[in-house]
This record gives sequence, structure tokens and C-alpha cells, in this order.
Amino acid sequence: MHRPFLNVGYIGLLVFGMSLILLMVFPFTASRLPDGFFTPVIAFEFVQTRVEVLQMFLQTNGAVRKDLVDAMNLGNRLDYIYMVLYALFLMVFSVKCAQLSEKRMYYIGAALSLMVLGADAMENIQLFAITAGLETGNPEPFLGRLFIFTWIKWGGIGAVFLVLVPWFLKGRMFSKIIALAMIITVMLGVAAFLRRSVITEIFALGVGLVFLMMIIYCFVGVDRRFGHDT
Repeated sequence: MHRPFLNVGYIGLLVFGMSLILLMVFPFTASRLPDGFFTPVIAFEFVQTRVEVLQMFLQTNGAVRKDLVDAMNLGNRLDYIYMVLYALFLMVFSVKCAQLSEKRMYYIGAALSLMVLGADAMENIQLFAITAGLETGNPEPFLGRLFIFTWIKWGGIGAVFLVLVPWFLKGRMFSKIIALAMIITVMLGVAAFLRRSVITEIFALGVGLVFLMMIIYCFVGVDRRFGHDT
């Protein structure tokens, strides 16, 4: 039984493994998170004001929580490996869809994956600048750029999902479930963009769930050219 996405799945396993590493490295708690957030790294990516930054990283006596800053910085350094892996996964998956379907539209997903990678790298630069200037700097200029690059990244991932939806809609039950999850996740992303809230956290969780389902698909999906699919 031919599984055309098997090699893509191996990249996906690296993405999953790196996700687990980052889960252990990034801090589990912060001094205070913005309303609606419960994951410090997600809250940091979507932080909007100087007050929110200080509330996250300062103790009640005004001192910077160095342990929290160090954990966040370490996670964001390792995130450079993660961003290359997940962008590569999306890109290769999209290229494989284009090759199997002979439809060039899926190459758009590959191009968007490169855009997402660039935005994620620029996002991290802003995050490092913010933590570096906690005691003396003004984070306002970096917060504006952070908003832009963060949403290019997350919005770009959603756009890749939309490009891939037609591929999954043509499959059987599991494929259609993935397509539905992609559509719902994109809708959550739009809602989160319009109004930052707990929906932002749910959107991020949705993205992670779609990645997981895509990785599973790589190992169970068979070549539809032979009349089979998952």
C-alpha cells in the first residue's frame, strides 16, 4: 500500500518532538497574564501594551523575574529550530499535494509557508528586544511590530490550511474531519484577530490540533490514484 506522505510524516514527527521539548522549556506560569490567556508564551506573542508586559515579567516589588525571562528566552531560541521544522512540514506537504493532484494551486501553500517562517523569525526578534529592555527600555515600538509579525505568522498558517482544505475534502472521513478542523480553526483565527480574548488561546490550540491530525494523516493516508484514501 503506497503512502505518498510518509516522508512528510517523518518531518512531522520532528515537529511533534520539538513541540514537546518547547512545552517543557517555556514557562508554565507568569506573574500575571492578560485576560483570557492561560499559556505564557501565547500571551507574550499577543501582548499589546507596556503594562501587560510588566505585569507578566515583574514581581510585586517591581523586580524582574529573571527565571521567567530566562525560560522565555531559551524557549524562543529553540523556537528557531521549531519554526524551520513546521514551516518545512507545511511546505513539503503542500508540494506533495501539488505533485499528486497536478494542481499548481497547492504551491501557494508552499510559498505561504516560507512567508510564515520569515514572520516567525521576525516575531522572535521583537520578543527578545522586549525582554532585553524590561528594566530600562520602552517596549512600545517593538509591540507594534510584534503585532504585525505575529499575525502574519498565525494568519499565514491559517492561509496554508485554507489552501489545503480542497485536498482533504476529497478524501474519506478522517480527511474530511481535518478539512473541517482547518475551517473552524481559521474562523477562530478571524475572531481572535477582531477581538483578542480566550478565543486566541483556543485558536492556537486549534492550530496545534490540525498539525497533529496532519501528521497522523501522513502515516495513514494512501494514494488516492489507486482509489484509496483515509
